[in-house]
Amino acid sequence: MPAKPVAILISDLHLSLHAPACRADEDWLKVQAGYLEQVKMAAVLDKLPILCAGDIFDRWNAPPELVNFALQNLPDKMICIPGQHDLPNHQLDDVHRSGYGVLIEAKKIVDLSGGTGAGMRVWYNDIMNVYGFGWDQPITPPRIASSKLQVALVHRYVWVNNKNSFPGAPEDGKVGAYKKMLRGYDVAVFGDNHIPFQVDTDYNCTIYNCGGFIRRKSDEINRVPGFGLLLADGTVERRKYNTVKDQFHPYAEPRLETPIDVAGFINELNSLGEQGFEFRTVVRQHLKKEEIPNEVRQIILTALDKEHE
Repeated sequence: MPAKPVAILISDLHLSLHAPACRADEDWLKVQAGYLEQVKMAAVLDKLPILCAGDIFDRWNAPPELVNFALQNLPDKMICIPGQHDLPNHQLDDVHRSGYGVLIEAKKIVDLSGGTGAGMRVWYNDIMNVYGFGWDQPITPPRIASSKLQVALVHRYVWVNNKNSFPGAPEDGKVGAYKKMLRGYDVAVFGDNHIPFQVDTDYNCTIYNCGGFIRRKSDEINRVPGFGLLLADGTVERRKYNTVKDQFHPYAEPRLETPIDVAGFINELNSLGEQGFEFRTVVRQHLKKEEIPNEVRQIILTALDKEHE
C-alpha cells in the first residue's frame, strides 16, 4: 500500500509586485495568486501542512501592496523559515523590519527560525517534528529523539553535480558536506537553489531541494515548476503545476538600441563628490531623464536589483 501524503513542500516564492523581465503576463499578481491557489488546493485535499523553505518575498522591503497581496493569498499557517531575500541585509536580527516580519506579527505564517540548542523551535503533529534553520543559521541535530519523521527545514544552497548547480558552486554546499549537520534527520527540505532535485544520501537522510516556485528567469523557461509531496515513509514525490497560462517574451527579440548618454551619466557620477549617493540611486535618477524604451529600462532596473542581492 502506498505511503500516505503528510506535507506539501515549497520554497523560493520570490513574490514581487512587478513581473520579471522575461515574463509577458498581463497581470503578474494574478499569475502568482494562481500558483498559490494550486498549492492551497493540493493541501486542502488531504488536510496537509505546507512547509516553505524560505524566500517568500523577492525583496525584504516588500511594498504595502505586495504585503497585502501576501496576506490575502498565501496559505494560512504555512510553516516557514526566512531566506536571505526576506531579511534586511541578510540579517535575521532585523526580521522585524521586513515584509516577512509582518507575516509573523499578523500570524499568517508559523516561523521556525531563530532558536538554537534547547530553544530550537519545532512544529509537530502526530507524524513529524519539523525544525527550522533560516538563512545563515547553524543546522543542529533534533533536540528530541522520536520515532516520528524528523524533518529539517533549511534555507541554504545545496547541490549534487553540475546539472543542479552553477559553475563554481561552493564545495561546502555539496550534499556530502551536510552529513554531520543532518545527523538524526530523516528528511531535509532545502530552499535557495532554484533547480529542484531529490537525493537519498548515505547518511539515511532524504534531501529534497524544492527549486523555484515560479519561472522568473529566461534560463528557467524550459523547466516545469512543481511542489514536493512528502510521504509518511520519508520519500518525496514531485507534482507539477499547471503552467498552461504562463506567458514569456520571445527568445529572439531584436536588440533594442539603448539611447543612453553614457558621457552624461559619467559626468553625473563625477559631480556627486562626497554626497554619498548610492550607485543604484544615481542610475535610477539618470534613467528618468533619458528617453529609453520601457523594455530596456526594465532590464537595467532588474540588473540593478540583482546586483544588490
